[in-house]
Amino acid sequence: MMRLAKLLTMAMLFTGIAYGATDSAYQLVVNVSNQVIQELKKDPDLAQRDPNAIYTLLNRIVAPHFDFDATAKLVLGHYWRDANPQQRQRFIQEFRTHLVQFYAVSLAKYKDQTIDYKQPRTRATDDEVVVNTEVQQHGGTPIPIDYRMHLKDGDWKVYDVTVDGVSMVASNRSSFAEEIQQGGIDALIDRLAQRNRQNGS
Repeated sequence: MMRLAKLLTMAMLFTGIAYGATDSAYQLVVNVSNQVIQELKKDPDLAQRDPNAIYTLLNRIVAPHFDFDATAKLVLGHYWRDANPQQRQRFIQEFRTHLVQFYAVSLAKYKDQTIDYKQPRTRATDDEVVVNTEVQQHGGTPIPIDYRMHLKDGDWKVYDVTVDGVSMVASNRSSFAEEIQQGGIDALIDRLAQRNRQNGS
């Protein structure tokens, strides 16, 4: 259920809303949540019947509004400084695909959960914001999900998501650091690439 909550809110995050006031980050989350929910309701069995269609949906709606460069840098931590330009580019590409595939698998489990949104308290000059939401589970405890967003080239981008207190960046950084220590950054990238090919995205 935690994996579903992580995917559900992540996949619903993004749409091409131009930056205006600071609270447009909040509106970004709300509008895309509604957009993706409507897409799922049109064809509830789409994810199970045609996973590639979900990949397409996520790449079209989510990927353009996520700062994968910033996320990749944060995930690698100090190993980012040690990576050469080719390794950095390969990692960004494979990590992006890895996230899309993870979310696509979980999206197939969507069952009409609802989301509550909390308006962030920010100043008009802020260029970073945290949008807090809660996924309401049927008969279960709500799951808090926080979106860390910043302005990049005039648009709001998400660079980290915290689910029930667990940061996506922090959790991946820990596991990836262990793999890098064991086999180096190229081994990590090769492993991600192999998994991505097997999943067919």
